[in-house]
Amino acid sequence: MRSANTRFPRRLKIITDSAAQIAEPWARDHQVLVMAQHIRLDGKVYREGVDLDDAGFAALVQGRPASEWPVIEAPGVDEYIEMYQQTLLETSDIIVMAPSDKLTRSARNARAAAEVFRGRANIVVFDSQTIALGLNVLVRQVSALTRDGYSSDDIIKLARGVVPRLYGAFVTQNLDHMARSGCLRPAQAALGKLLGIIPFLSIEEGEIAAIEKVRSFDRALEKLVEFAAEFESPQELAVLQLAPQANAQTNLLIDLLRGIFPDLGHIPVRPCGATIGSIIGPTGIGIMIHDGD
Repeated sequence: MRSANTRFPRRLKIITDSAAQIAEPWARDHQVLVMAQHIRLDGKVYREGVDLDDAGFAALVQGRPASEWPVIEAPGVDEYIEMYQQTLLETSDIIVMAPSDKLTRSARNARAAAEVFRGRANIVVFDSQTIALGLNVLVRQVSALTRDGYSSDDIIKLARGVVPRLYGAFVTQNLDHMARSGCLRPAQAALGKLLGIIPFLSIEEGEIAAIEKVRSFDRALEKLVEFAAEFESPQELAVLQLAPQANAQTNLLIDLLRGIFPDLGHIPVRPCGATIGSIIGPTGIGIMIHDGD
């Protein structure tokens, strides 16, 4: 499935945004361009991963009620146009690996900007239907395919094959955040708080939706472990939360996961990023899985 000219790889460029949680040194070394999401709070605008890192974001929102949390915005059309203009100085072949269109406007803005260059460049915008670690996996795989000289058409075909093997599940006690994000109606959130309900969330076709409810956080962690146990030998597994540092519930979840995956080795704790953080809140926790090739 390689392009005809594999000895001289095309100068295809990859663009993604900060929802992919790509480390800056890795992006620089692999020539992946990362657009920053905007975090609007108290009249200020921060660029995710540039002006505000994961620890800084967690500290910024600590103790704030959901009604006072920042607004998270995707890179705008004008920003994509500017990025395309700069990138087209080096190549006319661009792939944009965007987070799920149901969670951010990044893919829509990228496509709108690409229309400006119709006929002058080959700009492919790929809706990953995932975010955070899922999008991170896709960007890393697409980067490797680019280095190997695959064409953009073949890369997109291969990426589509990876998407169904990316899974995410989350639990949260922060129902106000879910209501604010639109994942729950306000009346549902109010009733859930009254009854002590904890939603079990899953990424389904690019959307984070409540698929089950439990009555205690211990049971919620058990549900995450049961979800993970459906996969015999995941290629990649990580625990996600808002803050980058592990805490008591994080360590408990990792211990439970090690019990079912004793040969997996290190299970990292990774920041979920501002977009998921605004849905699950400061105490939410989840797992993301890449189920292999």
